[in-house]
Amino acid sequence: MNTRPDVIPGIYNYCNSWCERCLFTQRCQSYLQKKTDEDTKNADPNASLVQQLTEALNLTKQYLGKLQQEKESAGADEAREAERQALEIQAAFRRQQAKQHPVSMLANRYLTSTGHWLHQEKSLLEDAGRQQLQEVSLEIRSDDEALAILNSLKDACEIIRWYRTLIPVKTTSALRILTEPTTDSHLLDYYNGKAKLLLVSIDHSMAAWETVITLFPDKTDDILDMLALLYTLRREVEALFPDARAFRRPGLD
Repeated sequence: MNTRPDVIPGIYNYCNSWCERCLFTQRCQSYLQKKTDEDTKNADPNASLVQQLTEALNLTKQYLGKLQQEKESAGADEAREAERQALEIQAAFRRQQAKQHPVSMLANRYLTSTGHWLHQEKSLLEDAGRQQLQEVSLEIRSDDEALAILNSLKDACEIIRWYRTLIPVKTTSALRILTEPTTDSHLLDYYNGKAKLLLVSIDHSMAAWETVITLFPDKTDDILDMLALLYTLRREVEALFPDARAFRRPGLD
């Protein structure tokens, strides 16, 4: 395992997993481990896929295990197999409860609605490109201005696509604290961090939608439906996690 002193502990627990846009990949143990796994895979094409996945998940498991150390007794590892299975079943039930929470269902509505919109507007960038070419030819705007507009729209669409799938996943993840109540301060911080990531994802998504509206005001009505979902989701998450905004994610806030 990498032991570089400049690695930011736990940064991967609260990030958006968008490594291509991250400034901290060389300070993230999860990313460095992934790169090591990829190098190993390239060197050994017969490497076990199961082993690679296990190693990729190992960091998060170690982190959660550390949070639980203060609560676990020395003999916890010797629990009977039947008890372990019962705990796994209970955990699965709680995950399902989190997925069925009204806020989770709201996040999934956003996922579905954005999917329909993106399919309907799949030629948006192409249409925008033609429009900008026409406006440049008419000397309404310069080449640089047209390029800036297209880059802004492209960036907004990429943000919308990325976070639309992340938001439901992180919503369910954060809501697990409601089905697994705890007074452990470390775990409370952990879930507040998950909620902070969710809120940041919503903020970025709303800003991206507003960019699209600015460039295409004729699409305002449909986009307002998405913004309304995000506004409601943000309000509910802030009510459920009143301390989330104050949480400082390692290296990110």
